[in-house]
Amino acid sequence: MDTLLLAWSELLLFFIVFPLTFKALMAADLSQFFQKSAIWQIQTMYVLLSIALAGVVTATLIRLIDLTATVMGRF
Repeated sequence: MDTLLLAWSELLLFFIVFPLTFKALMAADLSQFFQKSAIWQIQTMYVLLSIALAGVVTATLIRLIDLTATVMGRF
């Protein structure tokens, strides 16, 4: 696949996946790992974990798309 197209697709997919991972992580109760008044630390942890998880999911999906395009191109 074209490198530029793949990069744009990855960026677009990241911005689609990020809110989904953020919403999914909000279901997890991370407050049990922090003190009672550590609101901004908990919020920061949610955002950082969402970014990391969205990056992993996006990289996996892009890799699958690239592999599929490579395999289909051989037939």
